Amino acid sequence: MPYRLFWYTTVDLLRVICFAAAVLAVVTAFGAVIKPLSGDAPLSAVQAIKYVGLSLIPMMQYALPFAAGFGATIVFHRMASENEIMAMSVVGMRYRSILAPVLAIGLALAILMAILVQSVIPRVYAVMGRVIAGDVTALFEHAVHQGTPVRFGDMEIWAESMRVQAEPSGSDATERIELTGMVAARMGPDGSIESDVSASGAVLDLYEREGIMLIRMAMDDAVSWEAAAGNLRGFPRLEPTHAIPVPLPERTEPMAMTGSELKAVDADPARYPAIASQYARLDDTLRQMRQREDMDRRLQADGEVTLPVADRTGHTWRIDAARLKGGVLRGGKHAPVRITEVDADGTAVRAFLPQRALLTLQDGGLDGRDRRLALTMEDVEVRDPPDAARPNQRAAVTIANLRPFGTDQNGEDAEPAALLEAAEAAAGRSKAVAASLRGIERSTRSLHGQVTSRLWRRWAMAVTAGLLPILGAILALNMRAAQPLAIYLVGFVPALLNLVLISGGGGFIRQGDPMSGLVVMWSGNVVLAAIAAVGWWRLARH
Repeated sequence: MPYRLFWYTTVDLLRVICFAAAVLAVVTAFGAVIKPLSGDAPLSAVQAIKYVGLSLIPMMQYALPFAAGFGATIVFHRMASENEIMAMSVVGMRYRSILAPVLAIGLALAILMAILVQSVIPRVYAVMGRVIAGDVTALFEHAVHQGTPVRFGDMEIWAESMRVQAEPSGSDATERIELTGMVAARMGPDGSIESDVSASGAVLDLYEREGIMLIRMAMDDAVSWEAAAGNLRGFPRLEPTHAIPVPLPERTEPMAMTGSELKAVDADPARYPAIASQYARLDDTLRQMRQREDMDRRLQADGEVTLPVADRTGHTWRIDAARLKGGVLRGGKHAPVRITEVDADGTAVRAFLPQRALLTLQDGGLDGRDRRLALTMEDVEVRDPPDAARPNQRAAVTIANLRPFGTDQNGEDAEPAALLEAAEAAAGRSKAVAASLRGIERSTRSLHGQVTSRLWRRWAMAVTAGLLPILGAILALNMRAAQPLAIYLVGFVPALLNLVLISGGGGFIRQGDPMSGLVVMWSGNVVLAAIAAVGWWRLARH
């Protein structure tokens, strides 16, 4: 094809395609901002404009293919109706030469779309998520102004006022938030409060790491309450031992991960936040199992074990029992379970003779990492030494503020590989460990399905973008007597069906049927290519 004609057709195509893509992207971008504006996120007018501007890029994955198909249909229908195509044929130009510009644009569009969906658009999705969620400082400012709490996972924080200091001196924190009249609570799975802290003032240092924001707290004149222990404690200054993690959007959703990031989390699932939390729970389960085994060995060897109270009283609890099995204390034939409270001087204060006694490991503190043992007794006879003249009977007694025994329950988390190896070795001894392992396996398979589905879906979208302009041009040449919109409709319907098939195929892959998923996902593109091939054959025949 002569260079002049090639350039003329290419410019005309690009002009119509760009105009149509811009219109479609703007319309869909404004539609995308409706949901965030109607939600509870602190989205200001400036943030809304920024969100619309950012959403133009993700909307291109839908706007560009249909705009390319529309542009090719309009341009080649005009060229056919004005006899430009016939003139080119008369001078000896083959149809492959006439269609060379649209073939080149289709190839370039497929490459561009692959780059967009695998690299650019996921990063934009992450930024859009940050705009909607706002940064931590914006969330606090909005909540303090509205008088509502801020929630991060199972943590809620409320304050009367705040002051922000960027890059505080003497610290490597990104920002420092100073709160007055603060209340923080850790919520349980059922929505109840497991522990809370109120303080006259608090300092929150924010540290941004790869994919996560860490919040380290320090509180003055604090009063804490824990549901498990059922008591109040006051502190002149309280600093939780661990920072509160706040996952950032780019690490929490596969749609906001680039192709390389998806492959990385597929190769190392422990990097994915949802699975990382399961590894942490598995670590806790292993620690609890080891703690119970250590205590059981001590009871079998000595017949007793002593647990200190996690406060300043200096009291200890002496447990006389034969075994600890499944968390339940068991006595011998002639020696029932006996639990004695001993003061700091070594004097027995009270004795408990329960019909059933259960030891469980519970999370404590705002960060959930200050682990404590809880001793729950049922149908208990309580005696007051030394004479125990007036024993009394109680239905239940709970002592929840005991320090863990044996294995360090507050140590650092193990590496995932070592943790899995230890868990597999211990799975036969603990149903809870085996259940945690099965949960990790299911989540890993689910993540693999999501990664595979997302990657193949992006490639299918890229191929669709390359096929639609070619299909539009071939249909326009075959249906030059019809109206342009009627021609476009013939290509639009199978293209729309193709998007449905791509999405449906991704669902099959996520459900663990990759072969059926791939067949369904690519069947739409096969149909588009078949329609284009039949149209090409008809052009070549005539």
